[in-house]
Amino acid sequence: MFRAELIKLKRSSTWLIALILPLLAVTTGTVNLANNTDMLDAGWASFTSQVVLFYGLLFYSMGIGLLATTVWRMEHRGTNWNLLLTTTRQPVRLVLAKIAVIAVPVAFMQAVLVVATLISGVFVLHLDGAIPWQFALVGALAVIAALPLVAIQSLLSMLLRSFAAPVAICLVGCVIGVATVTSIALRPLSYVLPQAINTRALNLGSTAIAESGGLTVPDALPILLTAVALATIFTIASVAALRGIKLR
Repeated sequence: MFRAELIKLKRSSTWLIALILPLLAVTTGTVNLANNTDMLDAGWASFTSQVVLFYGLLFYSMGIGLLATTVWRMEHRGTNWNLLLTTTRQPVRLVLAKIAVIAVPVAFMQAVLVVATLISGVFVLHLDGAIPWQFALVGALAVIAALPLVAIQSLLSMLLRSFAAPVAICLVGCVIGVATVTSIALRPLSYVLPQAINTRALNLGSTAIAESGGLTVPDALPILLTAVALATIFTIASVAALRGIKLR
């Protein structure tokens, strides 16, 4: 089933989304640093922080929302939904296949972000010092941290036939996520809101957001464990929802 979903992925616009958003983040980060070299003078640390600032707050999570609704879009066209509900395959296999196939372009987004950042830093900004390969580690950790959002956006895209509705809900989550990571009063919510988890993971070791934490086991492990736990809960909810729809 995963292979079949991958074949569908080849014919969709998901790869364009996964390419444009990280390149947009790198471009804005490059322009910001180039125009503020007197204030942002910490070299690679300043550059990577600028790149992940808006990417972590908005682009990354919105990209996942767009990818999820695009992956499910074909199922809501024509008679595909009816065929899906009459299939003899177990709902858990379909749910896991959809989550896995959404995670593929998400991982591609992160690869583009890391590679483009390093290329821009070396060849465009001519930054001194060693290339921060730990930035690649942050990019990989952010893929795991994205699993809760992947799972819940997959659930929303399954239940809602509208292409825009799941994306709009994701945007609302991003707005709330910004508030949770910037407000001391709301900060506890950043540990359970999928969009905020993305922001926290991408800003590990960054100077863009206060108290974002360092790239250390004590700071990274709680984020990853929470992400896996929430992804499991949302996956179980998706399986239950699909089974309930089939029984109608």
